[in-house]
Amino acid sequence: MIFRLLIPAVRWRLAGLVAILLTITATYVFQGVLVAHSLALIFAGDGFTAIVWPLVGIALLQVVRSCALALRETAALRTSGLVKAELRERLVGKLLALGPGWAQRGRTGSTQTSLVDGIETADAYVGRFLPQMIAAVVGAIAVTAYLFTLDVVVGLVVLGCSILLPVLPLVSETVLRGRNRAWFTAYKGLYAENLDALQGMVTLKAFNASRRRGAELAALAEKFCTDSIRLMAVIVLYVGGVAFVIATGTAIAIGIGAHRLVAGEITVTDLLLILMLTAECFRPLRDLEAAYHSSYNAVPSLRGVLEVLDEPVPEAGTTALGLAGPPSVAFTGVTFTYRDRDRPALRDFTLDVAPGERVALVGRSGAGKTTVAALLSRFFDTTQGRVTVNDVDIRDLPLDRLRSLVAVVAQDTYLFHGTVRHNLALGRPDATDDEITAAATAARAHEFITALPQGYDTIVGERGLKLSGGERQRIAIARALLKDAPILILDEATSSVDAANETAIQQALDTLTGGRTTLMIAHRLSTVRDADRVIVMDGGAVVESGHHDDLLTRRGAYARLVAAQQGAAR
Repeated sequence: MIFRLLIPAVRWRLAGLVAILLTITATYVFQGVLVAHSLALIFAGDGFTAIVWPLVGIALLQVVRSCALALRETAALRTSGLVKAELRERLVGKLLALGPGWAQRGRTGSTQTSLVDGIETADAYVGRFLPQMIAAVVGAIAVTAYLFTLDVVVGLVVLGCSILLPVLPLVSETVLRGRNRAWFTAYKGLYAENLDALQGMVTLKAFNASRRRGAELAALAEKFCTDSIRLMAVIVLYVGGVAFVIATGTAIAIGIGAHRLVAGEITVTDLLLILMLTAECFRPLRDLEAAYHSSYNAVPSLRGVLEVLDEPVPEAGTTALGLAGPPSVAFTGVTFTYRDRDRPALRDFTLDVAPGERVALVGRSGAGKTTVAALLSRFFDTTQGRVTVNDVDIRDLPLDRLRSLVAVVAQDTYLFHGTVRHNLALGRPDATDDEITAAATAARAHEFITALPQGYDTIVGERGLKLSGGERQRIAIARALLKDAPILILDEATSSVDAANETAIQQALDTLTGGRTTLMIAHRLSTVRDADRVIVMDGGAVVESGHHDDLLTRRGAYARLVAAQQGAAR
């Protein structure tokens, strides 16, 4: 699973890590051989001088092993760190490529779990389990081959146990797969719910629902605990099975060796070598079991990462699009259905927007207005029909080029935790201070920005919560002005602003829309009076089209919307 994520640099590091582990195994093996020969000399009645050089060899092997163990820790951390950096880079790049259309299908907490916790599990899996698996197999084969030269029967016993040990993880994986999946699903769900409660703390307190929410979270935590215990039960059985196989294999090998010594078929030295090397044959396999135990939760976590990486990204075209002025925008026979819904959000929707025209989209909630904007930005692809800019299908344009053509001022302005200047320059990071100031001035934002404690260098806080709604909205307008894109989408740009701020923001919007092809999505119908054309939508289709005054005289759907809104305002 993880092998296809290993770049060449990581593979070379893994090879080096395996070499270090084999060196450690070799020091144990040669130490066992020297100990066996030393004991044989002592049993034969030789003096201390006969074992001096073996003891010196054992001491040197201890030094080599200590250095190799220290080097292993450093190499393991560097290798896993490189893998995590690669995974993070690829996962973040993939999430950005998938865009908000994909992100809206899941929960922030679940995505956060894959992005952070899922990648962190690569530490034990890549730095411990993978190299130990290779080193254990190679080391066990080498030691078993040597045991065959001492005694074929003992060699067969050790070989049988050595083969059985690597099979146990495969058997346990079959049992663990479902429980692993349930554990990780419960973990992501618990994380998402806790994050949801943290972000909605004000609402929970306002509705006196924090205790109820706490009880719900406690129930989820209890379920997660149960899933964890069920998973650990299988892990414990696997660990016990490994210990049983190792103990049984060692006992049988020594028992057979002792019987053959009594029969005169092997020497005391051979028996001592069997005693020492049987333990050394199983030692790397025992280390493999420990590595597997420490990385068992990496399998479902990394599988979650791979599921994101395997998500198909919308294919981008390569068609060049040169512009000499504001472009035309057209929706032709567009039908679109969201993934988790049965009814289409748009049905055979057709709309032609002339270069520089300001078109307002109005209608009840759920009519499909925001979907039109999302399709133009290509957060989703149409189910049927096509969207074009200057008669070029947007699917034929590079995504970067398409999105450079579009600026958005949304109903819920998102500001990142950083300075005002950083948020203003989001769409144009190379903008000069003078250009930033000019855009803020045009958006009626310069005055309140300079009144902030550090002016343009003031930290706005997470989601811009240190600013009022009107201030955030004016920063969004200045940001769109600075980007200077030829297509503008105003998605309920004044719906969350009070009447005192609405006039200033509307003036800023009038400045922003000048010379741009504009789609205005509005609930407040008073903001669309000056639009060149008003499109009334219902059920994902166009039901009326015309200028504000003309639509009022027709006394149709638009007139009813205006009357209903005016009646509600009284």
